This record gives sequence, C-alpha cells and structure tokens, in this order.
Amino acid sequence: MQATRLTFFDISPAQQIEIDSLISGSFFASYNFMFLWRYMSGKAVYWIVEENNEIVAVLPAVEFGVGKLKRMQALPDGCYSSIFTKENAQAGRYKNELHKAVLSYGYQKLFIYDYYNSISKAEGYDILQCQTTLVDVSSPDWQPPDKKLQSEIRKAERENVLVEKFNKEKHFKQFNALMKQTEKRHNRSPKYSDTFFAALAELSESDNRIIWNWCEHKGKAVSSHINFIEKNQIINWQVYFDKQFSSLKANQKMLFDLAKTARDKNIQYLNLGASPIDTPTLLEYKNKWGGVTKEYICYSHKSLLGKIF
Repeated sequence: MQATRLTFFDISPAQQIEIDSLISGSFFASYNFMFLWRYMSGKAVYWIVEENNEIVAVLPAVEFGVGKLKRMQALPDGCYSSIFTKENAQAGRYKNELHKAVLSYGYQKLFIYDYYNSISKAEGYDILQCQTTLVDVSSPDWQPPDKKLQSEIRKAERENVLVEKFNKEKHFKQFNALMKQTEKRHNRSPKYSDTFFAALAELSESDNRIIWNWCEHKGKAVSSHINFIEKNQIINWQVYFDKQFSSLKANQKMLFDLAKTARDKNIQYLNLGASPIDTPTLLEYKNKWGGVTKEYICYSHKSLLGKIF
C-alpha cells in the first residue's frame, strides 16, 4: 500500500478512470472545479492510496505557495473535501496511510475540512471545530418560519423582482463592479480574481451544479448569488449586493427561490454557510430561515515556520 501526490499532469488515463469512479457525485472534487483554483495561484492535487495496482482512496486538495512555503487546503473557502475510499473493511487503513503521507510531505500549513465525517482518526493533527447553518427544505410546503421574512418575500413577489440565470456575456461587467463595491463596503479587498469569476461563469454554462442567480432593477445590478450543488445540499457560496436596493428584498426572494430549486431537484438541504463568530446579526438572520447548526471538524497542522506566517 502506497500513498502518492498527483497533479493533473501526473494522472494517467487509467488512473483518471479509477479516480472518477471514487469521486463521482462530488462537484467540489471534480476536475473542472478543482482546476479553477489555478486562477487563484492554486494547484489542484489528488492524494491517492494504491494497493495491488488499484487506487483505493483519494483526497482532493489545493496547494498554495511554492517551495518551503507550500500550504494545502482540502478544500478552500467553504468548499468541503472528503476522503473517498473503496467501500470495504480496509477503508480505515487507507485513510490512515493517506493522512500519514500528507502530514510527512512537509506542508507549512495544512487544513482538511472533514464536513462528511470521513475521517475516524488522524494522528499528528490539531482539531478545529467548525460549523455551518443548514435548512431542511425538503417539505413541499416549506417556507421560512419567520413571519417578517415571509412578508418580505411576498413584497418582492408583488413588486415582480426578477431573478434570472447569470449570463457572462450580458452581466459580467456589472457583476465585477457589484462584487468590488460589496467588498469595499465591508472594508475588504476582493478575495477572488476577475479571471477566477470569468472561468467560473464559463463553467456554469456547462455544469448545472453551479446555480448562479442574478437580479437587476431598471438596468442596475441589485444582487448576485453564486450557489453550488454538492451531494444532498445547495450551498449559498458567495453573495454580492447593492444596499441601495435593500427595499426590493431581492436577497430574500433569491434564497426562497433557491430553496424551491432544491426541492425540485430532490435536494434536502440549503446550506447558508459558515458565519464568523463576530457576526451575530448574520447568524440571527440565518436562523430566521429555520437553519440549524451543523458542526464538523477541520484537521490542521502547522510547522514551526507555518506558525509565524
């Protein structure tokens, strides 16, 4: 049994078939999505375990930095990873072998977000507690329990707030301005590059697991919601909006429409994403949708150098 790190260019056609069979059903682990991180100076890698010339375990991850400053995340920015294994009695051994190999590789920083509890034990790692907010929208008559939210959604419907599928050719210039305006309002620099969003928009045209919704009013950008389907949930990943249009209640309508989309696709959960501990107002808003806390573990490791940068 041997664990190996593979980049896209290392994977043979035969290995790709074996990896595909293990990661099928996961949008985040897919080649097209993983490859997008190159636009953020990241390198997609697949850590694999082989036994008897067969791939029996895979951990998709993204590396940042070079040389002695290399860091790894599985996966970045609320995009969960998992250890995909052959379903047999040896799965625990495969996972342990993979973890030992990743830990010994020499990353200065290492984070594995185990949202699906795919790891039973990982020696040598620190444990960080993480959480997100899940809303079960599977009921055919689901609506948010908060009466004010219900009223705001009805208001948006009365005023014919139009939500449409994002179109790169029509909307990208306005989106770019809206995204930067939103980040400036929060006193942040844009987290993602223009080229990353452009590539994501292109991928959304061919992969229906990206649900990118757009709203404008009288030709002006109001709100953009980028959502991902990952297994049994739709993740409300990135939201950008212009506060001058708050009275339209477009964000409320867009989330409500997303919940209906989830039901139509037989997807159980709407994932509203993690909330930083210093944002109680945001957490309160998510709870109004009927959200409950989902806790999971991040396995992390920092070298002596990694602890100071």
